Amino acid sequence: MHGYRGCSAGSGFTLLELMIVVAILSVIATIGVPNYVSALRTARVGKAKHELVTISQEISKYQASHGGQLPLTLYQVGFGGRQDPWGVPYCYLNYEDGTGDGLAWAVAAGLVDPSAFRGPAKGAGGDGGLGGGSLLPGTIGLGPLAWWRPQGAGAYQSANYNSAKLEAADIVGSLVRPLDSSEYTVLVDSIANSGTFQIYVGVVAADTRRRDRYLLPLNTDYDLFSLGPDGRTSVSLSNAIAKDDVIRANNGGFFGVAADY
Repeated sequence: MHGYRGCSAGSGFTLLELMIVVAILSVIATIGVPNYVSALRTARVGKAKHELVTISQEISKYQASHGGQLPLTLYQVGFGGRQDPWGVPYCYLNYEDGTGDGLAWAVAAGLVDPSAFRGPAKGAGGDGGLGGGSLLPGTIGLGPLAWWRPQGAGAYQSANYNSAKLEAADIVGSLVRPLDSSEYTVLVDSIANSGTFQIYVGVVAADTRRRDRYLLPLNTDYDLFSLGPDGRTSVSLSNAIAKDDVIRANNGGFFGVAADY
């Protein structure tokens, strides 16, 4: 009588078995990958919302300490240059002073003149925040803390506190109001303590402020938002490229995806 004979050590998978394995993996990939991508997007949106809330709270603290005035830049509240979960700087626009951060999207859209930007020149650890890949007209590279300013305005190196005060004076000269001593001190400290300090000045807020689908302003005080997964946006949320933005609206009464507002 012959006993039971198991599979020999040298036996392999049959074509049918391989096809079954491939089919199972395909089903797992079909179900799992979209779920993973969706979960990753949800997590990133959640992180962006949390950071926008945190930044807004710091802005409120700044206002409470400076007579109700908004910071000129997120650098003054410790979030200068902060990138969203997709690696793009958060966007901030102070309506009253016409200053802010992360407004390269507005420059690209023709809403803000490139001369509004003040920051490190190309070759000094950045591209001027405009993604151009080369020095803009009138720029001069002066080393690791080089700055560019409009044609004819000259350039100098921000290497110490005294030169930070010169940079601050240049920024203040672009404002429509004087800064009190405490605001000025915070601005100078922000410049002196950051080799990557950037700011947009002289921005026409009426043209650049964000609006909802009915073209009504999202806020009455300031804009603060992430460009979202696609890294693009427009003034109006009715534009498809703005719908994935993570925004602050209703003066802080809403934080979330633009499509949900």
